[in-house]
Amino acid sequence: MKVKRYIGHTAQEAMQKVKDEMGKDALILSTRKIRQKGITGWFKRPLIEVVAAADESSEGNFTPRRIVPANATNYASPVRQDDTSKVLEKLEAQISNMGEILNKLTSGFKTMENHAGPGIKREYVPYYEMLVKNEVNEGIAKDIIEKAGLIHERSSVDFERCLKRVLMEHIGPSRPLEVSPGSRKVVVFVGPTGVGKTTSLAKLAAIFSIQKQMKVGLITADTYRIAAVDQLKIYAEIMEIPLSILYSPREMLAALEEHRDKDVIFVDTAGKSIRDRAQEKEILELISLSKADEVYLVLSCNTSYSGCLNIIKSYSFLPDYKLLFTKMDEASNYGVILNCRYISGKPLSYIATGQSVPDDIEVADPNKLLSCIMKRVEV
Repeated sequence: MKVKRYIGHTAQEAMQKVKDEMGKDALILSTRKIRQKGITGWFKRPLIEVVAAADESSEGNFTPRRIVPANATNYASPVRQDDTSKVLEKLEAQISNMGEILNKLTSGFKTMENHAGPGIKREYVPYYEMLVKNEVNEGIAKDIIEKAGLIHERSSVDFERCLKRVLMEHIGPSRPLEVSPGSRKVVVFVGPTGVGKTTSLAKLAAIFSIQKQMKVGLITADTYRIAAVDQLKIYAEIMEIPLSILYSPREMLAALEEHRDKDVIFVDTAGKSIRDRAQEKEILELISLSKADEVYLVLSCNTSYSGCLNIIKSYSFLPDYKLLFTKMDEASNYGVILNCRYISGKPLSYIATGQSVPDDIEVADPNKLLSCIMKRVEV
């Protein structure tokens, strides 16, 4: 048995080399894509490596089988017929195997082309892959790369600077809460269950109460979960901030009257299921009755792209809101922030980086986010 490695630019080329040297009876042991050598090899189409084996008696470089004349003696013909049948069966199996391999290779190339993004220039592909590895949605990454490419082609600025410019446009400036003493603001927190709404609310309440020395009031409408009320009660007691509990949206006006002397009032709501229409009406009623100045949609950095899409669609009934991200310390990549900004078009406000109150929350810094996305993968 002779085993040999063949390399070609395409699967067909590699298979032809096998056929020419080892004959049609060669067994295909393995196939794989390999990168070409050198730095430039990363930008070139992969080569195809095929490892094949054949009996030395059946290889193309050895003595070929003797063709038996039609008038040969009868005693040998049954053996020759059996041999011919076996060879034909073997050839059929090999052809079938080669067909499967070619289908897999073709499918693999299509996957690579789709991953690289149709229409993306070869020199931009590493940057596209950088974004995708940071969990930026492929369609969003392609749009960003194409916009950066247009700027690059119309100016003398290098592509990476153009890419940073487009990314900064998509991240956008942050819009944190601004409160002027004497002009009361009502801030409502909404979002799915378990993303950290109550903890984030407590962090901001501590910042405005302790650090900024403002009068703060708390209202919770999250009476679906006893633990949520208890958690906010503990925070309120520690910070010595008054807390009102609502059991229906109609109690909002009385609660606001209790906090009429406050500079800022933070309102906690129950986590909403993406299909719960009744809760939509309740949230809208709370926002309307409170005459909310600002609404924060709280999202976790661990949310998948499809999850972000579903959440943002489910909160499309909101007239306006800002994005507040939690659990950034648990996230491996920050593409989710870019995805949500792109899908919603809403501004960033704060990013929470842990459970500590009030330390683990900060105003979203576009430059820091850009740095996190760009440095994750070396281009």
